[in-house]
Amino acid sequence: MTVVDAERKIALLRKVNTDNGAMAAETENAARLEKALMERFAIKAEDVPSARPPTVSRLTWTYWQELLEEFGLHLEIFGGRGSATVGDNNKLYIRLGTNQWWIEERSLGGRRATVRNLGVESLRKYLNEHAARNYSFFRG
Repeated sequence: MTVVDAERKIALLRKVNTDNGAMAAETENAARLEKALMERFAIKAEDVPSARPPTVSRLTWTYWQELLEEFGLHLEIFGGRGSATVGDNNKLYIRLGTNQWWIEERSLGGRRATVRNLGVESLRKYLNEHAARNYSFFRG
C-alpha cells in the first residue's frame, strides 16, 4: 500500500459515522483504523483532503431493514421509498435517497404527519420510545 492509498482509505474511513447509518461499534473501529494508518504512514490530519459531504443516497435498505426487524416490523420497499406499520394507527415512511423518515398517524380526517427526522439513529431512538422491541432469538 502506498501513502496515496492510505490517504484515500483514511478519507473513506472518516465517512463511517452514525449519521450515515453505521453502528457505534463500526464508527469506533473506523476511527481506530484511521489512527493506525496515519501512524504507520506518518500522515498528518491536515494532509488528508477533507472528504466531500456524505451523500445519503449511498445508504442501502439493509440498515433500515435490520433496524425495523429488531422491533418486529416489516419493511415494504418500492424503488427508493419504503414503509412499515408501527402499532395500530401509525405508518412509517422512508425515503432512501434523502435519508428521511416520517410517521403518519391515522385520524378521522385521514392521515397526518406527526414526526419527521433524518437518519437511522434518530429512527432507532423514536422506535425505542414508541414501539415494542422483538426479542425472539429464533427465526422461522
